[in-house]
Amino acid sequence: MSKIRPVVGLPRLTWLRAFEAAARTSSFAAAAAELSLTSGAVSYQIRALEAHLGFALFERLARGVQLTSMGVAYLPPVRKAFEDLADSTVGLFGGSERTHIRVHAPVSLAALWLAPRLPAFRAAHANVAVRLSSVIWDHAAPDPATDLEVRYGGGSWRGYRAEPLFGQPIVAACSPRLLRAAASPAAARDLLARRPLPIMGYEKHWFAAREALGLDAASPSDGLTVDTTIAALELAAAGAGCVLTHRLFLEPYVASGRLVSMLDQEFPDQQLYYLVTPERPQRMRREVGLFRDWLLSIAA
Repeated sequence: MSKIRPVVGLPRLTWLRAFEAAARTSSFAAAAAELSLTSGAVSYQIRALEAHLGFALFERLARGVQLTSMGVAYLPPVRKAFEDLADSTVGLFGGSERTHIRVHAPVSLAALWLAPRLPAFRAAHANVAVRLSSVIWDHAAPDPATDLEVRYGGGSWRGYRAEPLFGQPIVAACSPRLLRAAASPAAARDLLARRPLPIMGYEKHWFAAREALGLDAASPSDGLTVDTTIAALELAAAGAGCVLTHRLFLEPYVASGRLVSMLDQEFPDQQLYYLVTPERPQRMRREVGLFRDWLLSIAA
């Protein structure tokens, strides 16, 4: 058997741990608290790493530290090495602890799209517990207790990073009984104008449909307005009126025969669903990254 040779030029693991923690927190003191060391010990380990490499990795500032250009270049491979080692360890030996992630999503998206798909994630990642909260209105400011959110809108929220998930066309639907009463496409358009079920926060859906169909913008309604898509869908299924919503929300209702599409025409929506995460200096936790990648893959 050939002799196993040591890896040449590899810094000590303790030095690298101190470097990664200090780079993530921008503070030797914060890194020391995380690693259960003193600030002096962290500073010593980083100086030893810099001496070993022959380059300065940090600029020492009056308050905290800042990576040099070489530190910025060195940080990604160091992080990747730690993450690969953690993934390999869990993959080979299993995780000893269950980890939790906190996810917020609009109530209708959570109930009609995300919840039916979550068992697949749980089957693939049994050691990750997902705490799903359904919200009607988005938080004005980042919630430090939330790891990931799904939001609907234009893609710009202060304090958040946003990644597009998907867009959806807008579809008009009603109960089969109401549609049977409309004997022609013109009658269906008239029914849509006379019996709308507006959803607060989604008024643009009606503006888009009215403009595309040439409907009266001042058309009367039955006086029913709701704050969730699920409520509007349930009212429409009960024959209370017509709903304009994203096509993906209609799928279970159409499959069960409770709702039918009223028109051949669909209406484009300029807004999208986004995966948003708070803008934090620290890196994303491994289990949060797993859920993020899974969500993006099923959305695709």
